Order: sequence, then structure tokens, then C-alpha cells
Amino acid sequence: MNITAVIVTYNRLEKLKMTIERSLQEDIDKIIIINNNSTDGTAAYLDSLQNERIITRHLDQNIGGAGGFHVGFDIAVSQTNAEWILCYDDDAYPQPGAVKKFKSLDLPRDTVATAAAVYLPDGRVSVMNRVRINPFKNLRNFWHTYIKKNPIYISESAYAGIEPLPIDASTFVGFFIKTEVIPKVGLPRRELFIYADDLIYTLGLTMNGYKHLFIPSVKFTHDCDTLLGEQDVYHPIWKVYFTYRNRIEMYRVSIPALYIPIALIQSLSWIGKKRHYPDQKLFLLLLKEAILDAFKSDFSKSLEDIQNIIRRYNKS
Repeated sequence: MNITAVIVTYNRLEKLKMTIERSLQEDIDKIIIINNNSTDGTAAYLDSLQNERIITRHLDQNIGGAGGFHVGFDIAVSQTNAEWILCYDDDAYPQPGAVKKFKSLDLPRDTVATAAAVYLPDGRVSVMNRVRINPFKNLRNFWHTYIKKNPIYISESAYAGIEPLPIDASTFVGFFIKTEVIPKVGLPRRELFIYADDLIYTLGLTMNGYKHLFIPSVKFTHDCDTLLGEQDVYHPIWKVYFTYRNRIEMYRVSIPALYIPIALIQSLSWIGKKRHYPDQKLFLLLLKEAILDAFKSDFSKSLEDIQNIIRRYNKS
């Protein structure tokens, strides 16, 4: 089984070094590293590596994780012999033997994607990487999620199991996908920049009838500090815009016929998040921009555009 890993990096050189070190210890045939125009010496470090398993692509602008995985998947499909593509962030890495374990699995023939169990360095399950069901997939899921108030996430007890479980969505940390299916479902959407791009992509898979499994015996570590206190709070604050804009797009993918009322209801709950931010007015400004652009299906704003909005606000 030939596996190519795709790693996207931006200004996390020290963590990237650990990720590459751990990746090279795994049974991975090629490692594609997409450098999103880092400014911290990443390019020079990558160019210094002498390893035929590593393929490096330096981009001339930061196009986010979504754009980076778009480019990386494209390279993996067109320039390697990969049967499976494995992807993860520059602050994540497989736990020892994870890829070997994946290769030993006897997966059902119709499985096209799998998700690993992702943990924080201290051993806790990574909240942002919890695999999940689509609450809008059928009446049963909707009943359990919105009437009985059950979480959309697979329970933490499932992480201690050994049996693969069907899921509807996962993040791109420890995500395996069959290369042959990518021409059918497309590349990750680069215009999403960051956040929920992976959930949108994997939801697209399962919404189109493809089988996606959670594999608790394949384990990854994610040394992530994006979420403050593992809550739904984002730092720096520009991340608020992309988070909520893309969440609404995720609802559109999950339930096209009813996404507008559902997104509006969810938006009301997001307003309450302002209490977690020192500058509540700025949070609400970015949330408003995100909601308006999402409903217009406008994904044209770049990171620089959002930072300019913040600068204008700070000067006012």
C-alpha cells in the first residue's frame, strides 16, 4: 500500500521540525510539504533537507490550510503513486506505528476515507478534531441531536475501542483518503482559507454516499493552541471571521434545503460568544461580516482584507 502524506505549514518552524521527524519514522512513501509563504525560516529549513521521500512546494502567498491542502492533494494525485493520501497540520504527527497500523487494517472494500483518533500532547482527546455525525442526515440523527440534545461528536468512550465506526465528517488531522476517489469528489476548496474546510470536504464525501470510518486504533497527536482552553474561542481574533463564515457554508452542505433558518438560529447563539473576547464590539463586527458573506456565498475576502477591517476598527 503506497501512502503519501500532505502537510501544510505556516510560520510554525519548531513544531514543523517535530512533525517531519515523526513522519519520517512512519511507513510513509512520500511526504509533501506545502509552505504557505512562511516568514520564519521555514523555506530555508525545508530546502536544507536531503531526503528523497520529501517533496516541498513553496507558495508565494499564504492561501491557508484549505488552499494548501488543495495544492498538496493535487500534487499527490498527479506526481506520486499514492493509493492513499494522508493529511495533517504542521503541529500534528502520527503516534508511533500509526501508519503501519493503518496498513494492517482489513477495511471494507467500499471504504474511501478514514479518520484517526486525535489527542492533545497531554493525552486528552483533541476537541477540535473530534469526529462527528451529520445531525441533518436523517430524522434519527436530527432527533438525537436537537430533540434529545445528544452531541454530534462520537463519544470519548469510542476512542478506547478497536472497532471502526461509520462517521459523516472529520478534520484533516489524521485523515486518509483513497486517491482514486479524488477526481470524482474534487480537491479541497481553496477559497475557504481556514476552518471547516475539512469538515465541508468530508461531509461532501458522505453526502454523496461514500463510506468514511473512524479508526480509534490509528492515533495522532495534535499540539494545537488555536482554541483557548479547548473552548470555542479563537485567537487571534481575525480567525472569528473565517470560523463562522465557513460554518454557515458547512450547514449549506449538510442540509441545502433548510440551511438558512438553521444558520440564523445558530448565529443567534454565536452572539453570546462575545463574552469570551476582550473587545466584544470587534467580535460582533467580524461575526456580522462572516454571516453576511456566508449568505451571499462570497468567499473572496482574504486574510489581508480581514486584517484591514480590524485596522480600520482600531483607528476609529
